[in-house]
Amino acid sequence: MTAKYGASLLCLSAFLSASLMHPAQAEPLSLETLGKLALSYVQPQKVASYEGSALPAQVARLPGNDYWVSTPENIQQVTFLVGQGQPVSQGQAIARLTGPEVFHFLAQVEAASSLYQLAKQRYDRNRPLLKNGSISADKWREISQDYFASHLEYEHMQHFMAMVLAKDEASESLTIGAPVAGIVKLNQLDTPYHAGTQLFSLVPSDAIRVRVNVPMSQSASLSAININACHLTIDAQSAIADGAFINAWSEPVPQGCNLLLGQQITVIPEYQKAVYLLPKHSVFSWEQESQVFTQQASQLEAVTIEILGSTPEQYIVASDLDLSQMQVLSQSVAAVKGIMLGLGGE
Repeated sequence: MTAKYGASLLCLSAFLSASLMHPAQAEPLSLETLGKLALSYVQPQKVASYEGSALPAQVARLPGNDYWVSTPENIQQVTFLVGQGQPVSQGQAIARLTGPEVFHFLAQVEAASSLYQLAKQRYDRNRPLLKNGSISADKWREISQDYFASHLEYEHMQHFMAMVLAKDEASESLTIGAPVAGIVKLNQLDTPYHAGTQLFSLVPSDAIRVRVNVPMSQSASLSAININACHLTIDAQSAIADGAFINAWSEPVPQGCNLLLGQQITVIPEYQKAVYLLPKHSVFSWEQESQVFTQQASQLEAVTIEILGSTPEQYIVASDLDLSQMQVLSQSVAAVKGIMLGLGGE
């Protein structure tokens, strides 16, 4: 008796395990058992893409694309000549630096230029002497080190001076222009601008994108996003997950989209995936699964589907089978399910 009882438990356990691994599918029904029910069918429409539910997004800059401009000296006063977030062109005046330190810096630039010219003359004059052995290697090393150090210092200052649009000795001020075109981000401090402090940065227009958080399960098929009348294709996706989501980046945002850097928005995602459009009344629930009845010869068979979205009249669904080649029941679905439930209770 014990062995028989144990065998029965094993059979029951195996049945339960199989049921958990394979969710119950509605049983096929012979058309004869449906009596005089009015039945009609539709052939699902297959589409290559669909719009999903709204997702949170932000107008952001691609990391690492900013062009930074810093002060070369301690500055007493900084006057910005443009507004925060304003688009500017290359060479447009951005800020005026005022104070005695400004012309102290200009004096340093002149001194660096003179030292560089002297070092270069000495370097050029002694290079032929090294070839014929008239000077020692140690002396040449000293001359070379002096030349390259003065050259680097001079180039460093000239890099800033290339952005200087105007000098005003009367007001001890310099006007700084934008080295590149872009959206300006001003560093407006309530403290002094010390040497090396960021004055402003410029975000190139092609670095302004929409960053959207898309579920990992749908990231592979995300192809575009829609914001009102603005359609943007997806340009890149992060290879690092943020919980159950992945960051995706759109193509550069055109000015016609009227979006502001930093703006929080919602977008409608567009997924590139073969899906089907079905009337809502064709879908029924069975064992926590969404299913439809399809006509196969002289019977109705249930097919499990995944609902991805909806329109006012239809569901957007995915299936392992090609539903476009099937006849899906669209009338008396609830009645057929009721008959099935009645048969299951017998």
